[in-house]
Amino acid sequence: MQSLPLLSIVIPVFNEEDNIKLLIASIEKELSDYNYELIFIDDFSSDATCEIIKSDTDPHTRLITFEHHKGQSSALAAGIKSASGHYIATMDGDLQNDPSDIPKMLDLIQNEGWDMVIGFRQNRQDPFLKTMPSKIANFIIRITTQLQIRDSGCALKVMTSKTAKEIPLYGELHRFMALNAHINGARIKEVPIIHHPRIYGVSKYGLERTFKVVKDLSRIIFDHKTSHSRSSKT
Repeated sequence: MQSLPLLSIVIPVFNEEDNIKLLIASIEKELSDYNYELIFIDDFSSDATCEIIKSDTDPHTRLITFEHHKGQSSALAAGIKSASGHYIATMDGDLQNDPSDIPKMLDLIQNEGWDMVIGFRQNRQDPFLKTMPSKIANFIIRITTQLQIRDSGCALKVMTSKTAKEIPLYGELHRFMALNAHINGARIKEVPIIHHPRIYGVSKYGLERTFKVVKDLSRIIFDHKTSHSRSSKT
């Protein structure tokens, strides 16, 4: 009987055909000493992303495919639900996150008892339209909650399976996984990570993302404070 993997790596992808082979090779190199599974969720790509993943012969790799475009939150939810590892890592499929950061993040969870370790892109290699909404969201989170982290939207996270599977993921909530884990009582640590510029493919973000981020964040905080207020009165 095959033992469960120590780590499940969950990666949503959408039109990343030029990045997949390089990403798989990088993960295999950096995590060769670990018992892991690699779960890609293809969010109805229109390029060869799905075919390239299917052609990979590494037994670590699995693929979940959507029959229509559902978005990153739904893709993450499907991958996390399918994951069987004791710990779950999430990352983007565009080669901006570096798998070499995962071992140190996993070590912190195993040896220091954190529920989630999230990356801090201290030298973030993104254009203004991507960094602006993140800065606004991070500022709001810091002044309205007790979660004092600088990069809550960073895709590179390592967490316990229990923590990951309790996080609500629908709509656009993938941007607030750390905040929702914190609301659920998770102990969270932030660590500096490598962040690469995007070389292949195009970013899926525009100016409208700023308004979505602020709207979704305001709703999460309002719902949390309302729930907390009600529980305090009972």
